Amino acid sequence: MGGIDRLIAKALSQKIKQKLDEDELKILERELFLEHGMSIKLSIEHFDKLNLVLKNILNLNRKKFVNECLNEVIKIQRKGDKYSVRIIDQNLLDSLLVLCGDNETRQMLNCLFENELTIPQILSEAQIPKTSGYRKIENLIINGLIVESGKVLSESKRISKYKCVFDEIKIEMKKNDIVFQGVINEQIYDKSTCIDF
Repeated sequence: MGGIDRLIAKALSQKIKQKLDEDELKILERELFLEHGMSIKLSIEHFDKLNLVLKNILNLNRKKFVNECLNEVIKIQRKGDKYSVRIIDQNLLDSLLVLCGDNETRQMLNCLFENELTIPQILSEAQIPKTSGYRKIENLIINGLIVESGKVLSESKRISKYKCVFDEIKIEMKKNDIVFQGVINEQIYDKSTCIDF
């Protein structure tokens, strides 16, 4: 698991559920749970398992099916050695706008665009109080906006380092349209299991 999988997992699982008929959905959910002990949303973060179950139960082109669902959530374009990701799904867009609307969250994201930092380093650099900071960082991790990028040894303990999933974020507001565009690097793209499977 990694890359942008966690960021899009909830929205992509909803699209998959909408596109399957009731019987196929029950079979998919049952097989995922029995074979791997996971929901559709969690299986998107471990996409090889979802792909395996889809292969066994559905009589359709899996790649085409998943790409159709994915294209209703995000659009990806390669730009040099980076990838531009435009958020299409309205629910995902709304949740990202709420996260980016918070001043302290924006400060934390700004620290993580270029750097890989531990949680105490993030709080120190962004000058955020620990009380609210830990909660906001946990929320960013759960929503997939920041990902673990490695470990560092501190006082004989291994502590996680984090990085923003995007190298840059651009939000545009036009009449009747809000565009949320993020740029991811090749490393994040390659770690994303649900893209280009």
